[in-house]
Amino acid sequence: MSLRIALLLATLVLTGLRAEAALPAPPFALAVSPAHIAAGEAVLVRITPTGGPGEFDLYLMWALAPEAAFLTPEGAWSPRPVAFRAAAAATGPPITLRWVPSPPGEIPLALVVVPRGGDPMDRFAWEFRPVLAPLRAQAPAPPAALQWRVLGPLAIATLLACAVVLLGGRPFLG
Repeated sequence: MSLRIALLLATLVLTGLRAEAALPAPPFALAVSPAHIAAGEAVLVRITPTGGPGEFDLYLMWALAPEAAFLTPEGAWSPRPVAFRAAAAATGPPITLRWVPSPPGEIPLALVVVPRGGDPMDRFAWEFRPVLAPLRAQAPAPPAALQWRVLGPLAIATLLACAVVLLGGRPFLG
């Protein structure tokens, strides 16, 4: 992990409250629905313009992670900054993505809005505070344990039946 990425993440964590108070809300809202899913299920990521002049580059990143991860428009994670939507107007229709989150667990998505062509890694150039949307993808359930109380008698009956067939057939072989 590069020093630049580590500094960005440390800044997000340590100055989150100050940044939220100092920076205005971005001209976009972020929603993920449903917020709790089972592994392998899809969610709808929705970025809704709330109005205002200008065009912005939108980045969706895994907030508060030890390594930077940016969600690409195709729904894959990238360790390098990839704009989820470049040159997005603050007016117009919502931007949506039907996405199957991976890996399972807590995924706090952060929408980082920067001026067109801006660097999302340059925290001091941000004009808006990040918007967070929590997401929880349950891990698949572990396979059920064998029920020996049920399977044990069946296994014994099977072995006895095999023994009867094998041993009981010898006198008839001749």
